[in-house]
Amino acid sequence: MLRRLCHNIDNNFEQFLGATGIIAIGVSLWVDRNYFFWPPELTQAMNDQRLDLIITILGFGLLVMAITGNRSKAWVQIFLILCGSVICMLAFTQIWHANLAGQTQMAHTVIGDVLIFILIIRAAWKS
Repeated sequence: MLRRLCHNIDNNFEQFLGATGIIAIGVSLWVDRNYFFWPPELTQAMNDQRLDLIITILGFGLLVMAITGNRSKAWVQIFLILCGSVICMLAFTQIWHANLAGQTQMAHTVIGDVLIFILIIRAAWKS
C-alpha cells in the first residue's frame, strides 16, 4: 500500500507538488480574511471564504488524483484545467492588486503562483 502510494507520487510528482501548493494557498487565503484590500468596493467579494474553500477543494481533488495514480483521465484533465485556471486568475488578481494598489510585496506570491501554474501545465503535458 505505502509502496504503491510512493510510486504514484513519484510518477505524478508535478501534479502532487502543484496540488499541495494549491491547498496551501487556499488555506492561507481562508485564514487571512483581509488579504485583498483594494479596490475597497471589491474587498468583500475577493475575500469571500467560499472562494477559498473552492480553491482548497480543487487542490485536494488534484492531490487525490495524483495519489491514486490518475485512474480516470477525464477527471484528472478536469481538475488540471480548473486548478490551472484558478491559479492563473489568482496570479492576475495579485498582479492587478500589486500594480494598482502599489503593494510590491505581493510580487513574491505572484512568483509562487506562476511556478505552481507551470507545474500544473507540466503535469497536464505529461498526462
